[in-house]
Amino acid sequence: MRATVEHQENQPSLTPIEVIVVLGKEDLTIKISDRGGGVPLRIIDRLFSYTYSTAPTPVMDNSRNAPLAGFGYGLPISRLYAKYFQGDLNLYSLSGYGTDAIIYLKALSSESVEKLPVFNKSAFKHYQMSNEADDWCVPSKEPKNLANGKVAV
Repeated sequence: MRATVEHQENQPSLTPIEVIVVLGKEDLTIKISDRGGGVPLRIIDRLFSYTYSTAPTPVMDNSRNAPLAGFGYGLPISRLYAKYFQGDLNLYSLSGYGTDAIIYLKALSSESVEKLPVFNKSAFKHYQMSNEADDWCVPSKEPKNLANGKVAV
């Protein structure tokens, strides 16, 4: 929406952002189209990188009104949510015209399940905290004997 407003700031009225929702036999597809000027093809992949943004850097002040745009988390997190439910988010842009964002989700509840990690005894051992080196969080009671340590080469 920001891109549409900025791209058409000198126009008497803004073109609407179009949203199409289609429920197919297997997929629920949501297409959001704007006329916000689009982005060059070379930038499309970067739009899904955390902290990359085309918006101006937000101004932080001491008030409680924190800016929501410009930090570069919107598209990456949106794609992550879609993939979490076995879907995807793709962008198609025409530089100088606009962008289509298409979200694909599973329509069948039997297929749109969460992918949860397996947690069993072997996973528990993997996630257990090991105290290989002392730090400020886990102070040592006595000096470590470094002669027994192995160095990988």
